[in-house]
Amino acid sequence: MPALKVLIVEDSPCQAEYLSTLCRSVGVSELATAENGLVALELIDKTPSSFDILICDLEMPDLDGIELIHLLAHRHSCSALIIVSSREQSLISAVELMAVTEGIDVLGSIRKPVSADALEALIKNFRGQAVLKTKGSAGESLVLTTQELKQGLEQHQFVLHYQPKLVMDNGMLHGLEALVRFRHPERGLLYPGDFIELCEQNGLIDQLSFEVISMALQQLAAWNQQGFTPKVSVNLSGRSFSNSAFTHDVIKLLSQAAIAPADLIFEVTETVVIDNIGGALAFLSRLRLHGFGLSIDDYGTGYSSVKQLSQIPFTELKMDRSLIDGIASKSHLQVIFESTLSMCNKLGIALVAEGIEKAKDWDYLRLAGCHVAQGYYISPAMPSHEIVNWVRAGMPALHNKMA
Repeated sequence: MPALKVLIVEDSPCQAEYLSTLCRSVGVSELATAENGLVALELIDKTPSSFDILICDLEMPDLDGIELIHLLAHRHSCSALIIVSSREQSLISAVELMAVTEGIDVLGSIRKPVSADALEALIKNFRGQAVLKTKGSAGESLVLTTQELKQGLEQHQFVLHYQPKLVMDNGMLHGLEALVRFRHPERGLLYPGDFIELCEQNGLIDQLSFEVISMALQQLAAWNQQGFTPKVSVNLSGRSFSNSAFTHDVIKLLSQAAIAPADLIFEVTETVVIDNIGGALAFLSRLRLHGFGLSIDDYGTGYSSVKQLSQIPFTELKMDRSLIDGIASKSHLQVIFESTLSMCNKLGIALVAEGIEKAKDWDYLRLAGCHVAQGYYISPAMPSHEIVNWVRAGMPALHNKMA
């Protein structure tokens, strides 16, 4: 076996030593250990070359395994991952799915106590090829060409993944947000940060938005035939509001769709609405007239939020994750949330807290009366077939929150 560099992230000294012994027994010679996610990140930053494999526990102080994996994905880690935990299999599987969906090369997971055979089998499967996400090698920005984008649109290489939203007081499925991905034939699965701005700059955003709406409508119709009838949200770029041809084509497409209009919600970022208020009012009012839902996205990041609520017939408000993360321990965020919730209740608007990643934040929001929750604490975005399986499996979340 070629020499491998392995980092073991485990808060128990005994478990860390045990895992180190197992690694050495299967031929790993270069080992490092970290007692939690924060120490692991420091080691990773100080290490000249990437670790080939991270063996990561889930329950750790300061920065747990789930948070570490999430951060590594956003840092475009090239290390492969092995998850080890004594927690229930449904939780381990959910974290594994989260990591895969975020672009981490997951070799597999093992429930404790870890056996030498199980660890050796996963290490032997190591290929050293992390799933390409929004960047190639560390620090190297991914740059797509206009031709790649055009070809992707022409050949229908864009796909939708769906992130669940739950009703907080009973844990039932409230709906799904459709999130677009670019399944590039050579670069792998690419995320919106790689192509949305480029599409806007190169006059392709209307075509992409139309493609996303079309895919969402087709998926909704297919799900309805299977007896699965979720509400689905799609994102709209405000740059399209001034294009009368685009808005006309969308209205025509929607009028021909075999779905209930209330099952499709259009999300619009508030800062974009402000810049295009005339076009936004014309287009969004027509959508609402036809019965489609309207959501103001990233609420709290703009400058005239309340003004937008008074001007446009929104049916949903999504509080930006910057106002949700850490809310359980930040009194100023609690004040903002509680006043926003009161306003939504009086206006008859559903309030969605997005970006929930911590148990304490979930607990605070649920007790405070938040209507709907979305975030990695519940589930990452998944391909359409996995969503159906997830729902049929009882919607196993990252934590047993309903107990």
